[in-house]
Amino acid sequence: MSAQLSAAVAQAGARITVAGFDFGLDRLLIGLFTGLTYGLLAIGLVLVYRSSRFVNFAHGSIGAFGASILGLLAADWGMPYWLSFLLALVVAGALGAAIELVVVRRLTGRPTIIGMIATLGLSQFILIFALIINADGVSGFTFPRPPLLPTFSIGGSNFGTAHVAMFLLGPALLVALSWFLRQHRVGIAIRAAADDNDAALLDGIPAKRMATLAWALAGGIAAFSAMLVTPTTAGQSIDTLGPDLLLKGLAGAVIARMSSIPIAVVASLGVGLLEQVLLSNPDTRSAVPLALGIIIVVALLRQPAIGRAVREQTGWSRIVMTPLPKEYRALWAVRWFPRIMSAVLIGIGVGLAYVVSNGTASTLTSVAGYALVALSVGLLTGVSGQLSLGQFAYAGIGAAVSVHAVSGTGNFVLGVLCGVIAAAGAAALVGIPAMRLRGLALAVSTLALALATTNWLLRLDSFLGFGVQPAKPTWWGYALELAIDYYLFALLMLILAMWVVGNLRHSGLGRAWQALRDNEDAARAFTVRSKLRKMQIFALSGAIAGLGGAVIGHGQSQLTVNSFPADASIDVVAIAIVGGLLLTGGPILGALIIIGIPALFSLNLYGDALLAIAWLAVVVMLPDGLGGIVAKMRDNWADGVARRAGIDPVRARLGSDKPAISPLSGGIRLEGLGAQRAQVEEPAAHGEGSRPAPILSVNGVGRRFGGVVAVDSVDLEADHGEIVGIIGPNGAGKTTLFEIIAGFTAVDRGQVWFDGVDVTRRTPEQRASIGLVRSFQDAALFPTLTVTETLMLAQERTSPSRLWPSAVGSRAEEKRKAEKAEELIERMALEPFALRTISELSTGTRRVVELASLLALEPRVLLLDEPSAGIAQSESEPLGELLLGIRRELGTTMVVIEHDLPLLSHLCDRMVAMNLGRIIAAGTPDEVRDHPEVVRSYLGSDQAAIDRSATRTTLAAVVSQPGVPPTH
Repeated sequence: MSAQLSAAVAQAGARITVAGFDFGLDRLLIGLFTGLTYGLLAIGLVLVYRSSRFVNFAHGSIGAFGASILGLLAADWGMPYWLSFLLALVVAGALGAAIELVVVRRLTGRPTIIGMIATLGLSQFILIFALIINADGVSGFTFPRPPLLPTFSIGGSNFGTAHVAMFLLGPALLVALSWFLRQHRVGIAIRAAADDNDAALLDGIPAKRMATLAWALAGGIAAFSAMLVTPTTAGQSIDTLGPDLLLKGLAGAVIARMSSIPIAVVASLGVGLLEQVLLSNPDTRSAVPLALGIIIVVALLRQPAIGRAVREQTGWSRIVMTPLPKEYRALWAVRWFPRIMSAVLIGIGVGLAYVVSNGTASTLTSVAGYALVALSVGLLTGVSGQLSLGQFAYAGIGAAVSVHAVSGTGNFVLGVLCGVIAAAGAAALVGIPAMRLRGLALAVSTLALALATTNWLLRLDSFLGFGVQPAKPTWWGYALELAIDYYLFALLMLILAMWVVGNLRHSGLGRAWQALRDNEDAARAFTVRSKLRKMQIFALSGAIAGLGGAVIGHGQSQLTVNSFPADASIDVVAIAIVGGLLLTGGPILGALIIIGIPALFSLNLYGDALLAIAWLAVVVMLPDGLGGIVAKMRDNWADGVARRAGIDPVRARLGSDKPAISPLSGGIRLEGLGAQRAQVEEPAAHGEGSRPAPILSVNGVGRRFGGVVAVDSVDLEADHGEIVGIIGPNGAGKTTLFEIIAGFTAVDRGQVWFDGVDVTRRTPEQRASIGLVRSFQDAALFPTLTVTETLMLAQERTSPSRLWPSAVGSRAEEKRKAEKAEELIERMALEPFALRTISELSTGTRRVVELASLLALEPRVLLLDEPSAGIAQSESEPLGELLLGIRRELGTTMVVIEHDLPLLSHLCDRMVAMNLGRIIAAGTPDEVRDHPEVVRSYLGSDQAAIDRSATRTTLAAVVSQPGVPPTH
């Protein structure tokens, strides 16, 4: 009988090999065991994401910290394993809760990627602290294993007590967690607060406390996973345990849409199986991160709720310092100070080459190389709001290609150029899916790229393989072999890159990228070509990272995979954030602190921990990093210089020493504005002769969202110079109709014609470029742009910014745009607001800025979505006169959605009413207001409402009654 059992086990463990991959039972069991652990990790990521809406990049490190505590208690202090296990869970949970209390809460109101960056810093600190606590204990060879559990073997594979613990404790934890979240009142409260924070508060649930508990649960689960997976990974150490575990947990969490715990567990089991199958083949052993990265990207692209490029609802910072007032720029000291300071700093950088040793010069070269890569982060993250954790991967690609190209051609300049182009191409390839990915999605995808590049791509013989010896540059026949000479070359590359990036940030391209970051829909309505601009900034950031990689690579005697570790991508993000995204030179500050200090002073683990805490404090406490302090010092210095020159800083910055009032209160001058444009069409003459073709024609358009009919076979026309009003109750489909006309929402059927051209399939940018322009209900525009910059951005339709003139600092077109913006500011009475950012303005003033921007776009048809929303009632009539003045001076056709019926009746020539996605009435304002179907749509279908209509109770009178909602 025992012989039969042994034969059965042997048969069960027999190898099943397909195309070099092992599908034996033992291999699959190991995959399921490890997949279960990854599933637990994914659960923690889901809990944190649902409560905080960003990925906790310190999640894997919290688990590693818990594992370090277990190693300390059980291995070093000799405590019983299971008691140590429970204590480690508690400590990791407390650490998770502390992170939420101390760090995450302080970042409320900041962009979500700042939260992710903060957890990146925490990840480094936690790993360093774990090493301080237990430097030797967190290794697969020495890590404590669960006692009192059986072991067994299948097919030559030994399954230890850690595997058995996974099998027994993993499902038990899942069942307990499921019961807690679904049945226990605290678990239900955690889910409620995670799903809808505001609704939970109304129900009396302390949402912040529930978020803390969610982080604590996630921390404990991360430690549970790490403590069981570490003994099964023979060569794993704490240095790589955090990022590696994080990626594997992320794969399951992303497949589960960061929301479903059961799906996350099942998907993670699949990840564990896939990992083991790939590890069974020597040719694919290093491709596990690549496979996981592909899975993550595909999963994100299929999930619009996570992967889409959503608009960030929290406050970004500016990408450049706010311009100084014109009165300041007339002062010699203020005008020349930036140039003088730049020359002084460059002189100091060059002078260092003649006073430092070769060792210090090598450190300064590393600082320059890392600053270059961080400069690419500043361009991508600071300017466009995209967080890439793969910039050092582009540096590695650039270095490898450059080294091989120089070796093959003997031309150093050509070789470096090849490296730069290769890195730009790699970044552009990543940028293709990034057309639909943003924030969380892009960060996760590029993290996978960084790990895949380090673990697979750079290990190929065609890249770095086992190491290559790079050539040094030759300058006019002189080889830069000495570290001091090579440092000067690195400094030159850094200066050139900073010059180019500075030009781009201050150019029209910089404004376009910043506008896309602030409000992508509004930017597209301003004719900014979203896809092109995104692809450009990805390629440019990759090129700069590639240049940094070439500088780092050629400066080393032996270039290996270890020269470009995956966690260096986190370092360069830290460098950019600490130095400040506000300054082009911010990465130099950050690199001197994060790279220079440890290299120059040989910090131990305690020093590394203090440094990690220091830069984390900068991220949390200083929104603009150290560069923000520099900007504040500049402003204070300029104010002092102006004051000594007899200029009042308050008056200079605000245009007056009194608070500015809304431009709608008076002072707007439109007379003669139309003379600056080409001949415009006159308003159509109604009732005289033949009617000209309408400039805008909407024919039978329809749109469904699932089972909801938003727009149902709508026909709408607008003649040249005509103002057409649209009214209707909430949910009538008015805004969706505007979205269709402007191109932001695709139609299921029907067509949109503009001036005789079918524009149904054209993008919003293309429609706006030919004169079909829309406004937005909230008039948010671009919170971090000033009024002047917004009006300059609006001229992209007539004078689009170009890459190469922007890169080399050509200013002629910028000056012309500034002059036109100043003219519009004067005409629209916006002088007191010229240097204020849009976020500082009242709603009424933002409306005037929006209308001024629309005038700069020179529209032929304006789609105005509730232009009076949010402004004071006293400003409603001046707003109407302003709109009529625009029609009178420019002959602009307007289609207006409005809830203020007296205003709309005063404005429009014709009015249409919508309800439930259909047009129910059309005609003059009086005819539409008195139409029975219109009155019924507002007051219901009772007979009394219809009788009131019959007695000439107009809709204008109806909506003025208390308790009747406005028609959004």
